[in-house]
Amino acid sequence: MHRIDVIDEGRAASHLAVRFDRPRADVASHLSFLYLHGFGSDQSGEKAEFFRRRAVESGFGFCSFDFQGHGQSGGTMRDLTLSRNLDDVSRVRRFLAERGCERICLLGSSMGGGTGLWFAALHPGEVVAGLHIAPALHLDRALVAWAGPERARAWQETGAIHFENDLVSCKLGWGLIEDLRAHPAEDLRSRHRTPALLLQGKKDDSVPWQGVADFAAGCACEEIELHLFADGDHRLTDRKERLWDLMTEFLRGRGLV
Repeated sequence: MHRIDVIDEGRAASHLAVRFDRPRADVASHLSFLYLHGFGSDQSGEKAEFFRRRAVESGFGFCSFDFQGHGQSGGTMRDLTLSRNLDDVSRVRRFLAERGCERICLLGSSMGGGTGLWFAALHPGEVVAGLHIAPALHLDRALVAWAGPERARAWQETGAIHFENDLVSCKLGWGLIEDLRAHPAEDLRSRHRTPALLLQGKKDDSVPWQGVADFAAGCACEEIELHLFADGDHRLTDRKERLWDLMTEFLRGRGLV
């Protein structure tokens, strides 16, 4: 495991826990995947480990890390924002560049998918493609709906709320909602220019498939493809092989592998 320090005012205020498998020298594409996990999850999840195995078997590089506030990285969920996540991706992207990895494909899940789409939109030259499972494009709406009107008002007034699901129990700051609202999906649609494959279940109870379909249909980039699974849930862990096949087919069709 590698460590990337997060420097604030000249000192290490936090850190990122990073795991990296180099691409094999004899593989012509020299492609490396950068995996971005979901909200409350970490880089050791079932999908991350499966995709790492498949990538390494094929000779590709594979890098994963824990966003701050998650897994073995520093920081707290209380200070989670999309902007902080984007800064974390930038740090790991520089880490990969320092090791000679220039051809990076983002592979995101849920919050990681939404973060990956925004990173590609803001840094179009930094990645060659994106592969995203149930990208959370409206996380602010989902969290406010979860809280309900009264608790959402209290959250805004006090600055924090206790959140709990099957993955995490933590405090979330209202700054998360403000920061997400400063990154509207309408701006993402107009700015995104990187080829991307979106993989979405229609029975997803966390990320509504209609919002992902609307993004794919309205995105300024013509190289956005959407694959809907009629009976698929949010995580799609029961069809990992099919996901990998669709991902590699998408990359192959663009001459990236």
